[in-house]
Amino acid sequence: MTTTITRPDSVVRRLFTGLLPPEVREKSRFVWMSNFEAERFWADKNVAQLPKFSQPEDVAIVNRLEEMSLFLAEEPDILILREQSDRGFLDYLSDLGYRLPTILAVNPENKLSAIAEATLANGQVCEQLSRASQNGSMAFFLPYAKTRLEEQIMEKTGLQNVGPTAAVCEKINSKIYSRVLSNELGLRTIKGWECESFQALEESFKIASADLASGQKLVLKESMGVSGKGLYVAENERQAQQIISMLRRKDKAGVQFAFVLEHWVDKQRDINYQIFVSASGKVELLAIKEIVAEKGVHMGHRFPPALSPSQLEAYEQAGQAVGKRLFADGYVGVAGIDSIIDRDGEVYPVLEINARFNMSTYQLGLERLIPPGAKVIAKYYPLLLKEKLSFNYLTDLIGPSLYKRGSAGGGALIQNFATVNVNSDAGAAPFKGRLYVLLIGEDDDQLARLDRTMIEKLSMVQ
Repeated sequence: MTTTITRPDSVVRRLFTGLLPPEVREKSRFVWMSNFEAERFWADKNVAQLPKFSQPEDVAIVNRLEEMSLFLAEEPDILILREQSDRGFLDYLSDLGYRLPTILAVNPENKLSAIAEATLANGQVCEQLSRASQNGSMAFFLPYAKTRLEEQIMEKTGLQNVGPTAAVCEKINSKIYSRVLSNELGLRTIKGWECESFQALEESFKIASADLASGQKLVLKESMGVSGKGLYVAENERQAQQIISMLRRKDKAGVQFAFVLEHWVDKQRDINYQIFVSASGKVELLAIKEIVAEKGVHMGHRFPPALSPSQLEAYEQAGQAVGKRLFADGYVGVAGIDSIIDRDGEVYPVLEINARFNMSTYQLGLERLIPPGAKVIAKYYPLLLKEKLSFNYLTDLIGPSLYKRGSAGGGALIQNFATVNVNSDAGAAPFKGRLYVLLIGEDDDQLARLDRTMIEKLSMVQ
C-alpha cells in the first residue's frame, strides 16, 4: 500500500520535487543536510593554496548555520543536524506556521568535523536513514552541496539521488569555469587570466605588470576559494613578486595550480542572485539581493535591491544564459551567482557560480512571512557572551520588536538560535556567538530603527 504525502508550502521543496520522476512525486520525502564545509572536499589536496586563517570558534558557528534548514525542510522530511535544536526555538517556528521535519542529530564529538563524516560514522543514524523509504514512499537526499562524501552516504543508506553528480558540482564551482563561461557567453567580464600552471600564473603577472605600474590593483584567487578566503591583493610590483616567490616554492612534481588573476574593480555594490534550473532546462530567476557589509565584513543581505531597469535586465538576461549553459553541462537545481556593480553602474554579472545552496536559498523559506512591498535585511549580530543565553530570555529581551505570526508593521525574525551558544562549552568565557535575524519593515527608516534596537538590546547580555 502506498502513502500519499501532503505537499508542504516550501518554495524550495516544490522546486526540487519537480526534479523527481513524476510517478514518485506524491510519495516522496527529502533528507536535508547542510554540509557547509563542502568546498574543502572539492578542493584537491594537491592543488597549491594561498595562506588562510580560520578561528575554530568561527568555524563552529558557520557549521551550526545548518539550523536554517528548518525553514526549508517540512513534514514528512528528515533533517540531519549536528545537535538537536532548542525546544523554545522549535516552538517559535511552529507558531510561525512551519510544519517541522523529523530531526536526526549525529552529535559529533568534534564541533569542527564535517557533518557528512559524522553521519557516516553514526551507525544508528545511518540505520534510520536506510529505513527512510518505507510504506511506498521514497527518500531523496538533498544536501547543501554534493561531494564524494554525500555520495558515500547515499551508497551506504540507499537514499536516492536528486540533481547532478558531485563531479559536475565540483566542476561548476570553479572560478576558472565561471570566467570561461562568462567570456564565452559574451557577458561583461572583469579583465583577467585563468592560471592552471605556475608558468601560466607567472606569465599572467608579467602581462599585468604594466597595469600595476599605472595604479591598477590585482587580485589573485584560488579557483575553489570560498567566503573571501584564498585570495591575495597586489597593489604594486613588490607585492606581486612576493606572492609569485611564495607560489614558486610550491611548484613541485604532483602539485597542481588553479587560480584566476583579475583586475580589482572598485565597486558600488555586491549583488547575489539565485537561479533554479529545472529538469527540462527551464531557468527561473528566484531572487536578487544586495550584500550587506560592515567594515568589509559580509553581514547578510538587503532585499529587494534598488536596481535600474537596465541593471535588472542585465541580471535577467545573464541568469537565463548561465542557467542554459549549466543545464547543457549536466546541472539542475539551485545555483547562486556572485556579481558586482561598479562605480559607473555597470553590471559584471558573473564573478563566480556556486553550484550549491547559499544563504539566499534559506531565506526563500522565510519569504512566505514577508508582507508584499516590505523592506528586508537579513543579517547577524556578533555576540560575546559570559554565559549561555536561553531562547525564552532572548525573546523576552527583544520584546515587542520580535516578529511573530501576523505581526503588523514587521519586526526582528529569528533565523537561527544554534549559533548563539555553540561555543559555550569551549571552556572559556566570554565566548563568541552570533544571532541571525531577518529585519522586516515598511521602509528603510524602520529597518534602521529596528537595527538600532537590536544592537541596544543585545548589548545588555554582553
